[in-house]
Amino acid sequence: MRIVRLLILFFMPVAASAQEAEQLVDIGYKNYELGEYEEAIDYFERAAALDKENAEIFYLMGVCKSQIQRNEEAIEDYNKALSLDPAYAEAYFEKGYAYFMLSKMENAVAAFDEAIKLKPGYVEAWFNRGSVKCIMGKSAEALKDWEKAEELGAVLPPDLVCD
Repeated sequence: MRIVRLLILFFMPVAASAQEAEQLVDIGYKNYELGEYEEAIDYFERAAALDKENAEIFYLMGVCKSQIQRNEEAIEDYNKALSLDPAYAEAYFEKGYAYFMLSKMENAVAAFDEAIKLKPGYVEAWFNRGSVKCIMGKSAEALKDWEKAEELGAVLPPDLVCD
């Protein structure tokens, strides 16, 4: 009986920390939805201190940092999320967007490639990869990506061209 009590006492703080981290994530997400990105980041950082193995926390921190043009930091957060969950297609997608915002087009395409490998029906990844390829002057490849996005259900502007 004594061993059971010791185990319960040992695991109770872990469960409490995970619950507290979840509450902090919820508050952070509400701040994110309100466009209060700095406040959201603060809550996500506090949650990450309690739950260092939760990929979603690092992903959400990255999204908020990207919203306030802290894209290098956002990429670090996406990389942390991906180290915890290598199949996190959304983290690759957002990483691609952050690279795009930094004008690192090859890196952006590589990140969108990974998102598409993990989630072949990821319409936004097909569209964004096509848009980046268009900017890079790869018109034929851009058009193929846009066609795939449309095939998957995207409604593209009728005047969308890549010259």
